[in-house]
Order: sequence, then structure tokens, then C-alpha cells
Amino acid sequence: MGRSLFHPFYSRLETPLLSAPSRAPDLAAFIDRQRRLPHLTDQPPPWHYRGWLLPYVILLHEHCPAVANRWDYHLRTLHARQLLDEPIPPIAFSQPDHKVFSLLRDWSRLIGKDCGGWSDFHTLLDWLCWGLALSNEAPRLSDAVNEQLYRQVDLRPLLETPYDYLGEFVATSKASGWNPTAFYPTPHSVVELMVQMALADIKTEGRDPRIQSVNDPCVGSGRMLLRASNFSLQLLGQDIDLLAIAMCKINGALYAPWLSFPLPAAMLGTPVHPPPASLPLSETPPEAAARLHVADGIQRLLFPM
Repeated sequence: MGRSLFHPFYSRLETPLLSAPSRAPDLAAFIDRQRRLPHLTDQPPPWHYRGWLLPYVILLHEHCPAVANRWDYHLRTLHARQLLDEPIPPIAFSQPDHKVFSLLRDWSRLIGKDCGGWSDFHTLLDWLCWGLALSNEAPRLSDAVNEQLYRQVDLRPLLETPYDYLGEFVATSKASGWNPTAFYPTPHSVVELMVQMALADIKTEGRDPRIQSVNDPCVGSGRMLLRASNFSLQLLGQDIDLLAIAMCKINGALYAPWLSFPLPAAMLGTPVHPPPASLPLSETPPEAAARLHVADGIQRLLFPM
């Protein structure tokens, strides 16, 4: 693959977007040296690189009209270091492609720990987070399992028909009473109505909706923020469910890049304040204290550091 395929993505590979933990090989350095993405026959193979899957998602955005090439919009905004003089490319989240749910089950089964059960699905999310540069921890999988996932996981169907597949998959599969954090995503029609009521008239009031911050305190798999991404570039959310956080970050990388890779606060006209005071955690599990990530003084999406 040539350099042109990654423009302007290629020119930003030296940024923290794809910076790898010290123990992982550097994807940006590989592309700079080889002028291509890692191949299966390379050593180390592609899945050893943090963010190895992200360039494929960016390239798929060029060829899937349903997602309106939002990655190009996001990267051009970063390149310009200011908001573009053009609206956010809209995405219509409508009816799902039901074959995607079957694909999620098939991909989970490739993990091979519990025949496609919850442990396998959790690991699949970890694998996607690593491949999409959303996590600094690579899942502990053998090269044989990684190769099966590398060969069979195709994200194109998720991009050709945008939808919260991950949240729907979990919501409809949590049988036998297993739902410790009461994960019940708001129906898509209700979410769309709420976003339209809250944001649709902002432009007529003389304000640029792109700099309007939208915060979902129970973000779940990110349905509210995905729909708000048609209006706003400043999306924030919190949740105590680590599974939900992983799904939200993956959804952001697929459909709304500025959700999972926030634009600098200065570009959005956001004042930088000191971090807010810590809340008491007397009745909160100890590990929850590590879930708050403060970036540019703003409480952004919560995830383990």
C-alpha cells in the first residue's frame, strides 16, 4: 500500500493515536519504513501492533457510503488544527443487518474459552480495543487464535449498515439473570427523539452545534452519543460497566471517531479548568477509582488507565 492511502492519516502516525506501549512494536515506524501495513508473513505478525486494525477502518470509511467517510472528516480537522468550514457528515442509524449478530457469535467462538460465551465475547472486545488503538493491553491469546481472528473478522458489514450491534448483542443475550450492572440500552427510536429534541434547534439559535458538549452520565454502549455525533464534536460519557465502556469506545472508533479520539479542547473553544474534586467512594468498588480519565480538564469517557 502506498503513502497516499493513509493521507492525511499517514501524516499523523507519529502522534499518540497509534503510539504503542514500550513492549509493543511501533506500527507508525513500520509503515514509515515499509510503506505498507504489516502482512501475515511479517515478523512480528500484524496483531502484535497496537492499532493495527484502525487503518483498515479508516480505509473502509472511504468505500462505505453509510458512514459518510467520517474518519476523513476527523483527520482533516486534526490536520487543519481548527474546525472545518463544513458540517459533520451525517450517519443514519436505522435497522440492523441481522447477519452481524451471527458474525459476533462466530468471532467469539474463535476465542475458544467457553464456546462463544461471555468470556469469549469479553476477550473479543479486548481484541478489538487493542486493534483499534483503544487499549494499551493486548489480549492474552495464542498466535493461532490471533491468526484465526485476523483472517475472519471483517468489520465491513458493521460499517455498511450502521447500528449499535454490540449493545444489542449484549442486551438480547444476557439470559439467565446475568446482568450485574443493569445494562438495558435505551431503544433506538427513543434515543433519536431525545437527541433531536435537545440538539436539532441549536443551529437556528445562532450557535454552532459542533462545539456543544453532550454528556451521557450512563453512557452504556454509546447510543445517545452516536446519534449526538450528527450534531456535536464534543461527546462525553461515564459508566461503571467496563463491558459497556469497551463497547462504547469501539462504536466510537467505527462510527464517530471524535468520541473515542477526542479533538483538542482548544479547537472546540473549551476552557481548560483544573480537574473536578474527587467524589467519595465509600460505597463504590475500589477498582472504580481507576476508571476516571481526565483529559484537558474535562471528564471524558471513563475507562481503566
